[in-house]
Amino acid sequence: MDYVDGVVEAVRATLSGGPARVVHVMVEDVAEPPPGPLVSELGLAEGLVEAVRREGLERLYEYQAKAIRLIEAGRSVVISSGTATGKTEAFLLPLLDRALKEGSRSLVLYPTKALAKDQRARMTRLCFSVGVSAAVYDGDTPERERARIVESPPAILITNPDMVHLGMALSPRFRGLLEKVEAVVLDEAHVYEGAFGSHARMVLKRLSMLTGRELQFVASSATIGNPAELGRLLFDREVDVVEGLPRRRGRAVHVLVSTGPLSRWTLASRLIYVLARRGLRVLCFTDSQQMAELLARMAKRDGVKVAVHRAGLPKEERVRVEEALRAGRLEGVVATPTLELGIDVGVLDAVVMASPPPSYTKYLQRAGRAGRRGGVGYVFTVLGDDPIDAYYEARPHEFFNQAPSPIVFEPVNEEVLKLHVLALALQRGWLNPRDLPEDWRRVAEALEAEGLLVARGARLYASREAWRLVKERGLRGAGPEVTVYLEGRPIGYRELPMALHDLHPEAIYLHRGSVYEVVALDLKRLRAEVRPVGDVPYYTRPLYEVHVEELSLQERRLVDGVEVAYGRGRVLKQVVGYATYSIYASERGRPESLKYFDEPLSWSYETRLLVARYADCVDIEAAHALEHALIHAARPVAGAGLTDLGGVSYPDGHVVVYDSTPGGSGLAKLVYQRLERAHRVAYEILSGCSCQDGCPRCVYDPFCGNNNRMLSRRKALAMLSDILAGRARRIEVEEPTGRSLA
Repeated sequence: MDYVDGVVEAVRATLSGGPARVVHVMVEDVAEPPPGPLVSELGLAEGLVEAVRREGLERLYEYQAKAIRLIEAGRSVVISSGTATGKTEAFLLPLLDRALKEGSRSLVLYPTKALAKDQRARMTRLCFSVGVSAAVYDGDTPERERARIVESPPAILITNPDMVHLGMALSPRFRGLLEKVEAVVLDEAHVYEGAFGSHARMVLKRLSMLTGRELQFVASSATIGNPAELGRLLFDREVDVVEGLPRRRGRAVHVLVSTGPLSRWTLASRLIYVLARRGLRVLCFTDSQQMAELLARMAKRDGVKVAVHRAGLPKEERVRVEEALRAGRLEGVVATPTLELGIDVGVLDAVVMASPPPSYTKYLQRAGRAGRRGGVGYVFTVLGDDPIDAYYEARPHEFFNQAPSPIVFEPVNEEVLKLHVLALALQRGWLNPRDLPEDWRRVAEALEAEGLLVARGARLYASREAWRLVKERGLRGAGPEVTVYLEGRPIGYRELPMALHDLHPEAIYLHRGSVYEVVALDLKRLRAEVRPVGDVPYYTRPLYEVHVEELSLQERRLVDGVEVAYGRGRVLKQVVGYATYSIYASERGRPESLKYFDEPLSWSYETRLLVARYADCVDIEAAHALEHALIHAARPVAGAGLTDLGGVSYPDGHVVVYDSTPGGSGLAKLVYQRLERAHRVAYEILSGCSCQDGCPRCVYDPFCGNNNRMLSRRKALAMLSDILAGRARRIEVEEPTGRSLA
């Protein structure tokens, strides 16, 4: 029997008679975590016990008590529990207790300044009530406040990884604040994936070098699939894991909605309209900056008061959006993962996901934003013409019964490590390569060859250009950033290699509700020029070629009779033109036009990759379709987004799947480790589609470099069927040859 609910029925009524439909409803009721001891039974300082009681907390949850005992014992701990289940108390109480009894200092890191400020009132209220000093010190802290903090260092210093990175490198007084730190907490630790995770690991390594002591580390996270491994990746040591609830408390109504032939943007916009008209405050997620802008434009046309919240917007603009939503001046916000974290934007009744998130961990995090203050939370996920969307439309129970995804990153991303070796040179004043860990020493030698480190005797000193790079390059990516200019004024930025996709000449670029066309892209100067073009009914996608060079393979294994290798290589991406698509057409729609450039735009970078050899000579249509199916399978298998991995196929039977992040993100390695499952998910994608020989629900990919040409679902299915039946012949992985298809 269908679940009866006024909101869900309103959506059903709106969609009735049209091609879109509700395909599944799941009602989730999550009770309180198991109770633990009274606060007074944990041996905490008497003043702290009384302060906690004044906050209305007499008894802790069982998992909180376990975490407190481990932290009190000096262990490094990862706390994993659902949204709004009391993780803050689990790490804050033992830090306060230690500060009261021993005078110790702790550092609490949030991924962003906004989140640190958001948590400040909650944390500092308890700190001050027991007489423990606490302060926020970041890029927005006024100079007078900074001086006060330095003169009287707090027991609890709240900041973000960016501030620690820059402060250690460029500010002697900030280094002085950190030298006496004994414990470090990373809250919202599930965001430390890909390049950001690599940066965080290296910031913590530099912090350990600065203090000269064995620091205690604590990570707090919403539910993830690999808390012990994440702890090892971040802290380079074994950790204890404490797990609370798998999800948020209370009732949540999860709804899967299929687009049919509509575009997912049209349906997501309609859902925002229906929910807003019922008085619900809506947060809509999409993983693309440009699609966030597009979806907000469409919702505004429907008469909904919405705004965009995404990376690349000025901080002041994002703050204004948060305040407007909190104050009720907006009915909704369309956001990229910038609002995935727990920033308080007031009561949110509903979350709309324009597409399933890259991982189930991200789904749980985003879903947890709805109904956080005791009310019912509504979570609508749009399933479009997409291989994994179609996979879950046919298997909705499998979608909701997934295990939380692992959070991974490349621990030795040499592109990221370059920044931190330069920062360490500034932090110390100079480097002696013999004193550095092996990976750091190898990178220091490369930086000396590039002229960024200058040798004077046995020491290496940072150059002026190194100082500029440390000051200007952030921790969210590994590649250089292209700045977008309008009439000489910077308005946004995009990191390479994705800047090639969004900022090639004549690309449509959406920014703060306005539509621009890219006039020119200068990769040497990292500069794109745009001009306003008014409202256009289409968007652009690049046509490109990819070549993989300089392979260095470290691991090999046999998967279903196929030899597979993992290692590193150089990816050369060449944008050769672009296609235009109607914003109202479904994913089945063909491009309205194609245009090719006289000269391609090229950029190359080193990254991590896996290489599989499926035959010694293969029909390129089969290999290309299998490559697409494997990248789609990486979403449920490894939690990879559509742009997190790239692929190349060759007529000699090689298929390459590579990390889109320069230096590597850890995802290609995870696919390498889980390729058996990826083969089987790919088989379900290929065999479960009824199309003639390829469509958006099986082997088409919106980011295919050649506009989804030279693909055959039937040929790929026949090849994979033979492999899974044990008829594969092992052929050694070599350097791929022949004309590649991306």
